[in-house]
Amino acid sequence: MKKQIVIIGAGQAGLSLGRTLQKSGKDFLILEKNPSIGDNWRKRFDSLVLFTPARYSALPDLEMALPPKSQPTKNQIADYFERYAAHFELPIYLNHAVESLTKEGNGFAIKTAHGEIFAEQVVVASGFCERPAIPSWAADLSIPYIHSASYKSPVSVKGKKVLVVGTGNSAAQIAAELTKYYDVTWSVNRKPNFAPLYIFGRSVLWFADKLGLMDKSLSEKKRKKGEQIYLFGDLKQKLKQTKRKTKIVSASGALVIDTKGKQEVFDFVVFATGFLPNYDFIQIPGFENNLDQLRAQEGFSLVEGLYFLGIPHQRTRSSTLIFGAQKDAIHLAKHL
Repeated sequence: MKKQIVIIGAGQAGLSLGRTLQKSGKDFLILEKNPSIGDNWRKRFDSLVLFTPARYSALPDLEMALPPKSQPTKNQIADYFERYAAHFELPIYLNHAVESLTKEGNGFAIKTAHGEIFAEQVVVASGFCERPAIPSWAADLSIPYIHSASYKSPVSVKGKKVLVVGTGNSAAQIAAELTKYYDVTWSVNRKPNFAPLYIFGRSVLWFADKLGLMDKSLSEKKRKKGEQIYLFGDLKQKLKQTKRKTKIVSASGALVIDTKGKQEVFDFVVFATGFLPNYDFIQIPGFENNLDQLRAQEGFSLVEGLYFLGIPHQRTRSSTLIFGAQKDAIHLAKHL
């Protein structure tokens, strides 16, 4: 099979680009490794709620069937993505995990378990959150631990004293949820960057959008500072029930040691420490294989005809949001 453009990944970035290319009459195909659209969201922990309201969680040309100010759950997002793909009849091959991507003449050969597909251009819209990032000291633990990718609910946790490691929104939501059942200590690499989600009854994203801040790029300094933890519902009150600990630097058995030299014993650890990209399937000489470099290039690889979409902070502050994925898709589509 030959296609002008193949998109790898049917998440928010891949679907947004697919719809954009569809409207311009391009010959394209989307490959999705999961059996259903939205499965990456369905796999997340049960209580996950987006901090972005529904009006900023929609894809091009089809609103979510939710009140604009409501915060969608992870399953609502998954179901919406599936409905979106069906509504526009986007050409998507499910269960098509890409095993390898190689150069073939002036184009590309994409190998899957179902055979090879040839494309003039390829857009990688997945792979940015493939590998759970776990600190090296976890290897010295004798107690059980899991990454947030495997965490589903408090039932996933055992023991009484639980350590949650991470400084983002997922870490905060998980730590808050566990306080009802466990003695929770929250370890952070830096001071949490808390921010209110609502001001005068409106989402802070509404203000950022109206002031044009969503379309501005994020400096390297601010990006490395880490994401803001948006406070909504009773999150702030529940987080006050956690004990705070600085960055963990080492472990031995059930004992962990933080940067202040304080030692403490725990029964269980939850790592909400983010993910690492996985581009092992890209087997092309000259491919930079560096997320920071690809971000600096706004997703345009040094390999001619190879592009990336969905990189966190790829072009603007909104690139990490579903709302911003469509803007990046429109920008990229102009070059395809």
